[in-house]
Amino acid sequence: MEYDPINNRYLASSDNGPNSAIVAIAPNGGLSYFGTGTDADYGMEVMNGTLFVISNNDIKGYDLVSENEVMSLDIPGVGFLNGMGNNGIDKLWVSDFNGYAIYEIDVTNFNAPTYNIVADQSDLGTTNKPNGIVYDGTNNRILFVNWGSGNPLPPIPIKAMDLTTYNVTTVVANTGVGNIDGIDADGDGNWYISSWEPLPRITKYSNDFSTSEIITVPGISSPADICYAPETDTLAIPGGNQVLFVGFENTTVGIDEENFEAYQIHYNAGYPIVKFDFSQDQDATLEILDTGGRLVYTIL
Repeated sequence: MEYDPINNRYLASSDNGPNSAIVAIAPNGGLSYFGTGTDADYGMEVMNGTLFVISNNDIKGYDLVSENEVMSLDIPGVGFLNGMGNNGIDKLWVSDFNGYAIYEIDVTNFNAPTYNIVADQSDLGTTNKPNGIVYDGTNNRILFVNWGSGNPLPPIPIKAMDLTTYNVTTVVANTGVGNIDGIDADGDGNWYISSWEPLPRITKYSNDFSTSEIITVPGISSPADICYAPETDTLAIPGGNQVLFVGFENTTVGIDEENFEAYQIHYNAGYPIVKFDFSQDQDATLEILDTGGRLVYTIL
């Protein structure tokens, strides 16, 4: 799941076997296919006007405007490429879920991208599988979450890799959750992770991981590779056949959300269904605008 700031839309990978595709979600809830014959199975990242995706264990790049393929990279011998992160300039990091490895990919030259294995089983072990990745530029590192479960639930960590030494360290030894899928950051440097066990949920960590809280998201199910869009202060949570959107307030960037704590949108037969959760009983006015910002309907 990624936000496309150029076209003000979300892009979601749709893993449906031979019919996998990239789905674009417009601000008004409209759904369309991104490009023709495009394919994305798991992680994706937007960087410098390009959508990079994992497609059948290859890495592909698509121009956000033309929606045409501009890059393709085959990495022989991989197990299951899953999570992806980027530095906003020229580097991608991709987790190999089944290969217990992390790849660093230089996409400076779309005609000749290069890659290196920067972590393998000797660095990561085989107890948990590496999954979602996010870049932490302030600390010159990447953070990655891990997939693992059990009964009782064993400690499932959040780890970091220094991008100078490539040493792997543990940031949170025991998150208290299992099967962690995605990780992302908001505009204030807080971190969000999505997990499946013991119940599906979103956990928010402070910038230094010293404190955490559970974000209540009604209807959450199998939360996958989440995306926080600082431009709109919105966390997008894909899972199964739905995408939930949670808006936040009191952040230093983006749009202030007032008078409600969270909202969600999912799609039923192509139609958006919206639910608002208010912090207290109160009267409210809902104004519906078209994509040009013109008022089309008011609900009292």
